[in-house]
Amino acid sequence: MYGRDPIFNIDLLIKHDLQRHIPSDDDAGIYVENLVSTLHAAWRAAAAFNQKQSRKFKQQYDQSHLHPLSIKVGDRVFLRDFTPKLGLSQKLVNPWLGQFRVITVDPPHLIITSISSPQSPPKKVHMNQVKKCFELSGPVFTSPWRPEEETLALAASDAADSDVCGYHHTVIQQSEQVAPSSSHTYNTRFRSRRTSI
Repeated sequence: MYGRDPIFNIDLLIKHDLQRHIPSDDDAGIYVENLVSTLHAAWRAAAAFNQKQSRKFKQQYDQSHLHPLSIKVGDRVFLRDFTPKLGLSQKLVNPWLGQFRVITVDPPHLIITSISSPQSPPKKVHMNQVKKCFELSGPVFTSPWRPEEETLALAASDAADSDVCGYHHTVIQQSEQVAPSSSHTYNTRFRSRRTSI
């Protein structure tokens, strides 16, 4: 049957009775060695199979998800705006705000600065809070203060101030200075030399 001779239960009983095999200590040592080598081979085969399946599952998972952002220093990005807009449906509101320039890339974080307000301190945000900007146009003008929408969006996305060399600007309030009064009445300007040739 199926290319081999059948073995019946009665044959096993008769064969067992005929052999009357009594195991010795030598047989136990051979059995243990055989068992250990077989178990190690099974463990190696199982580990190889698990690694193969793990690679296969990872490849399948990576194909079904988005690729990581390819953002580098100097790129312009939009920031996700989590602040609710009063009187507007969430579907009608643009979820991205302003344009920001990437100063430093430190995965999974970015340090960005506002293009419309370059004097404002740089902010550290997570990479999933930004989207690369492909528009050619930028802000119409720059201002020394940060727009209120940007301030609210940065606060909602848990952006932290970053101290980056070259991007720390402080606005100095200039007070009106009174010109010092001169202590003498004569003119201190240099006279033009007139030489005759």
